[in-house]
Amino acid sequence: MKRLFAAFVCSLAVMALPGAEGTKTFASGHYSFTCPSDLAGVEELALAFNREWDAFNAVFRFDPSSEGRVSKVVIPRDKAEFDAYLVDRIGEARGQPVFLRYSKPELSELVLLPGTTVKDPAFPGPALNRQLFLQYLYAYVSEPPAWIRDGFQAYFENLAYDAAKGAITASAYSPWLETAKRLSTDPASAIGCEGLLSAISGSYESTRFYPQAWAFAAFLLTTESPEYQRFFHETCLLVAGNGGYNSGTQQENTDIIRTRFFKFQESRSTDEAYRTWLSGQHTFAELFQMGVTAYNQGNYVDARKNLSAASDVKSDDPVLLYYMGLVSYAEKKYPESETYYRKALELGGDNATIHWALGLEAYADKRYQEAKVYLETAKSANPVKYAEKADKLIGSMPKAK
Repeated sequence: MKRLFAAFVCSLAVMALPGAEGTKTFASGHYSFTCPSDLAGVEELALAFNREWDAFNAVFRFDPSSEGRVSKVVIPRDKAEFDAYLVDRIGEARGQPVFLRYSKPELSELVLLPGTTVKDPAFPGPALNRQLFLQYLYAYVSEPPAWIRDGFQAYFENLAYDAAKGAITASAYSPWLETAKRLSTDPASAIGCEGLLSAISGSYESTRFYPQAWAFAAFLLTTESPEYQRFFHETCLLVAGNGGYNSGTQQENTDIIRTRFFKFQESRSTDEAYRTWLSGQHTFAELFQMGVTAYNQGNYVDARKNLSAASDVKSDDPVLLYYMGLVSYAEKKYPESETYYRKALELGGDNATIHWALGLEAYADKRYQEAKVYLETAKSANPVKYAEKADKLIGSMPKAK
């Protein structure tokens, strides 16, 4: 993943937005916005950004005072101004929000794509979350260790702002899990704690390092082992430095954290604990298969638990919904079963298979006329598979008097 680190040139003046006479500045909490004077919704955006900041700081516990540490946000009027603004500073346009980092932290700024509001369907979205976290981190640390920078960019991707509640929510599932598990089982790709804690920018390809940095960060935050929890808390204290801003080099900060870790921990036992933790984190495919296996074994409690967990990751998978319907049918929860089947059908599930299931559900619920319609549909959609079975089931229905 490409990262942006714009070099500060002392002779460069901070350029005003094009049409600066039509801009306004709005300050709120940890942020200061420069945007078109007629832009609506900046107050809501500021609230959302401050809630994001709170979520970051709930993990790192840096000094919450905003005195001398207000983060600048620039919102150009339109895409053309956004492109021109970035071309003037970094020589190229971008297609997503960009955090421009300068050697003087007070000059750094987050440049948003015009139209970014809390009403955007994907707000704030992974790209904006990453840039907001970098802005937060670099306000305290000039050169953070690579595993902290990259691991927590990925960790915070799942934050989402609920405008109705004015609160941040976070999914427990990360899209990086599947890649991290795959890499960790490949001896040529796996990076142990020694490599992660020693890495500086460029030590590894980002496609290899980023997912495993996420996994290591998530391990430290969610493991029940107190020694790793303690290490992370001490890491936050060390990386924050003294005086409110850590101006050390990345190598210096990396060495400090690494030395602290291996003063009390050992590589082999840590890697074993990390791999055990990672193996216990299940991907969508794993949760789904565990649910199907439990269903086939008649263990409907575990089937529902695992399929529900898979649904938390991907709720619009028609095959998953079909199996949720099967579980409900097995538990004689017929209206619930029908709801799952219909949703699976809407999302593109197999027409014949689902109508057969709907027919069985309606038949079991003694709604024979409905069942007949469903079974005839299944028979028509796949006569080879369902014609004989549908005719037999229809023939067994009570005759209407």
